[in-house]
Amino acid sequence: MAMSLSPELIVRSINTCEGSMPRYSPGDGTTHVRHLPSRRTGAETRMARTAGSTAEVTRRRILEAANTLFAERGYAGTSMRDIAEHLGMTSAALYYHFPAKEELLSALVAPVIQTLDRFVEQAEHEENEESGGSGGSDQETLIRRFIAVLEDSGRTLQVIATEPTALRILVDRHDLGRRLARLEHLIAGTDDPTMLLRCRCALGAIRMGVMSGHASRQLSGAAGAASPRLADAERELLVAIALAVLNTPMPTGVS
Repeated sequence: MAMSLSPELIVRSINTCEGSMPRYSPGDGTTHVRHLPSRRTGAETRMARTAGSTAEVTRRRILEAANTLFAERGYAGTSMRDIAEHLGMTSAALYYHFPAKEELLSALVAPVIQTLDRFVEQAEHEENEESGGSGGSDQETLIRRFIAVLEDSGRTLQVIATEPTALRILVDRHDLGRRLARLEHLIAGTDDPTMLLRCRCALGAIRMGVMSGHASRQLSGAAGAASPRLADAERELLVAIALAVLNTPMPTGVS
């Protein structure tokens, strides 16, 4: 004897199936599709995390290689193919992570910019507290902190300073001029054009002092050539030069 099923029972049976299944509505004679949310298994989640971790490791390797080659050959003298060959990977694999050499340089510069921003923001915060009686940072303290920022930037800053193309990318993409102008105002403590010009000259002397010291150690093969840090005597001399630029009285007749 055949078992008869009611239409309602048939519809309920269909609608409880997993996946995207047609669902018949006897009321209006239409068919709807129900999409159930996909569920990622534990294995799939682990695979996704592993893939993300591997990609990040590869990006770091690429950035380290690019930084090394840019410092040795210059930004303009290093091609994407050079970087790929240095790493033993195909150019296609390199372009997957960084579509252009400019993107590589921008990624290298980003931590430098973040460090500079933190330094300037902290100095601005201290200056704001000064009006409340807490006291801000003096010129020498700011100069020493700025030197430390440059030393921490390592070879990346050397590449930027010696390569017009690299410097243009930094200025255009990361608004370097505005960031340095904020620092100049902090050190000057005034909007006086003459004092701001002095600050610009002092910061320029610091930048060149840090980077030329690193470059000369590399060329001479001196101990510690790979380190961007100045010797203590070099650092103290650079601080003294910057303070002299800021505070030496103007010659008579020069306003």
